[in-house]
Amino acid sequence: MKYFFLYLFSKQLWKNILIMLVFSVLILGGLYFWLLSYTRHGQSLKVPDFYGLKMDKARELARKHHVKIVVIDTLNYDPDLPKYAIREQMPRPGDNVKKGRKIYVKINAARYREVAIPKVRGITVRQAKSMLGAMGLKVGKVVKKPYFAEVVLDIIHGKDTLRLGDKLPKNSVVTLVVGSGKEAFVVDTTAAGDNHSTQTTP
Repeated sequence: MKYFFLYLFSKQLWKNILIMLVFSVLILGGLYFWLLSYTRHGQSLKVPDFYGLKMDKARELARKHHVKIVVIDTLNYDPDLPKYAIREQMPRPGDNVKKGRKIYVKINAARYREVAIPKVRGITVRQAKSMLGAMGLKVGKVVKKPYFAEVVLDIIHGKDTLRLGDKLPKNSVVTLVVGSGKEAFVVDTTAAGDNHSTQTTP
């Protein structure tokens, strides 16, 4: 017990304790300043608004605000914006972020997405308009042509008569050629040994 109290009040013990305290303070202080530097504690900036900017202008603005632009997707073409212009961003404009933060953006496509022409021949104009409209195509003119039934005969874009599977950019305008329903037609009723036909008009 006597030696314990002697050691407890010895200079060597307190010297070791002091060294440990200094060493701990240095480690904790170094760790604190490293974390402070790593997280840039207290240093934040507001995200600028990149909407409508083309990529060269957006990247220039991003450099001035010490952030980075990362394109993650291309959205369907919007004719009110330039091609490849930014339409969406995350984080949003005005959000507080750290210096060097990545801003994820979605850009405008260069043109309308193409769609394949469906089977419209033989169906009514109303059905064809509904089908084409659902695909993003517009029906401009409806041209009548002599034919016994009022159904779609052809679909035209410009000077081209389109076939099943042909592709057009979305929002294209097409012309429908439709039967007038007024032309007479002949139903062949010839049987074995017979030689006659019946003409029918609608």
